[in-house]
Amino acid sequence: MIRSFRSADLEKLWKSGKALSFRTLDTKKILDCLDVVDAAGAPQDAAFTGFRYDEWMEGRIKRHGIMVSDHWLVSFGWSEGHAIDVDLERIE
Repeated sequence: MIRSFRSADLEKLWKSGKALSFRTLDTKKILDCLDVVDAAGAPQDAAFTGFRYDEWMEGRIKRHGIMVSDHWLVSFGWSEGHAIDVDLERIE
């Protein structure tokens, strides 16, 4: 279950379902990724067919991500069974 967001715009998209500042991205795919993160019982539950999943360290904190496109991913931390600090990040 998603507990918190880093991005206010992403949180608004999640709550309203309407594309706000993400007009150039596939908002349906972003919402699909958020649905997967919200339903996950563990971060690795997001790693299944159709979604590219990755893990990395951000300082001493582990982050997880699901690719939205070649240059964007939905990233999140994990704490006490919940996704935290969910964000949409551009990757190079």
